[in-house]
Amino acid sequence: MVYLVFVKIHPTNDGNGRSARLLEKWFLAEKLGDKAWFIQSEKTYYDHHQTYYSNIRLLGLEYFTLDYSKALPFLLMLPYATKTL
Repeated sequence: MVYLVFVKIHPTNDGNGRSARLLEKWFLAEKLGDKAWFIQSEKTYYDHHQTYYSNIRLLGLEYFTLDYSKALPFLLMLPYATKTL
């Protein structure tokens, strides 16, 4: 959810996804320990980029009208990435 909220805020013109992925990884490492750095979330997002963008778009486009109740498909991409551990 940290990733999704950050990327939807869209604080910069470029690099929001890269920054969000780093923030997500840092958050996971803080909660799960160093092994979290080996979760292949970036590869999962890259390998499934059409699904990745479709899942992000499910929430909506405008910040003030985002519907986070539709976030589950995106959120389930991260556990899928842990299968590579």
